[in-house]
Amino acid sequence: MSGRAAIIHRVISVGIAVAVPAAVFWMNGEIGLEFIVLGAAIGFAYWYWGPSVPPL
Repeated sequence: MSGRAAIIHRVISVGIAVAVPAAVFWMNGEIGLEFIVLGAAIGFAYWYWGPSVPPL
């Protein structure tokens, strides 16, 4: 994977990890630790098992 693609892939992973708890907070008005952990788990899973080059 090229350097630019690796950076984009990492940014997408972090975006997913932040978006899950942000969406829960936006819908519910409060945030629980379980949603932070869920976002981190999904973001890490995308980073580890996601595509080698993100489609752009």
